[in-house]
Amino acid sequence: MGIVNNKDIIYQNSKSFFWASKFLPKGTLEKVINIYSFCRIQDDIVDEGLLIENSKEALELKAIIKSYGISEELISELIDGINSDINFTRYKDNAELLRYCYKVAGAVGLMMLSALEIKAKDARYFAIDLGIAMQLTNISRDIVQDYKKNRIYLPENTGIDKICMSNMTDQNQKKIQKTVKNLLIKADIFYKSSLNGMRFIPIQSRISILIALRIYQAIGKKIRNTGLMFLHENIYVSKKEKLFIVIKTIFEFLIFFLIPLFRKKHNKYLHESLIGLLDVNAK
Repeated sequence: MGIVNNKDIIYQNSKSFFWASKFLPKGTLEKVINIYSFCRIQDDIVDEGLLIENSKEALELKAIIKSYGISEELISELIDGINSDINFTRYKDNAELLRYCYKVAGAVGLMMLSALEIKAKDARYFAIDLGIAMQLTNISRDIVQDYKKNRIYLPENTGIDKICMSNMTDQNQKKIQKTVKNLLIKADIFYKSSLNGMRFIPIQSRISILIALRIYQAIGKKIRNTGLMFLHENIYVSKKEKLFIVIKTIFEFLIFFLIPLFRKKHNKYLHESLIGLLDVNAK
């Protein structure tokens, strides 16, 4: 099965996760790699305009991750979200965008709970939040690249359309910048919420998830701090910056997360747009 159990798939497709994966226990890492590989294959298949059901490798990986206790229903949510990119339709507002983010990333957060063998019900809410935050960061970073694939993930009610994206006047660039800034503010709200879920993660894996969170969050900060650069070149966190984040996060872990100080209950209003989806906070 080629890339299954192969750490290279993470390095090649997400160097941020690769750095974080170095801190995972071996048994957990193998599960994470298989889940990540399954998700990565879905994206690759859809980018080729094919249906996931026609991929033998995807089906084999599906059987593997189901053995971890991941349900068919959750896998279907992920596949439904990814398949929606084949015949892409604009999202009307943030509520629709958040439901998409749940399907393609929040569902992955839920899958990772199985890899980490976390059973606590409330942990699911925070795992969803972390996935959504990361997806909002992805969308903000890849505005131009996605437009070249005929996808504008920024909701219709933001006023960003094809005319705006194809005509990069100063006014239009600033309009896009403002919209992306608001999206990243929303991402930070979900990142902050997800920190309260760290207490549910086994201590030997906790620092890895925290590092992944901080590296991804740093991408959003860099987008904000570099003005309009994200519209003209890929924004990424360099190896030197990642190393600094890792060192800083280790100290943060020892002070705040070894014995977690972030213990707030989940804010149900964060999932107001997600009602009806699997494992969301609908209390």
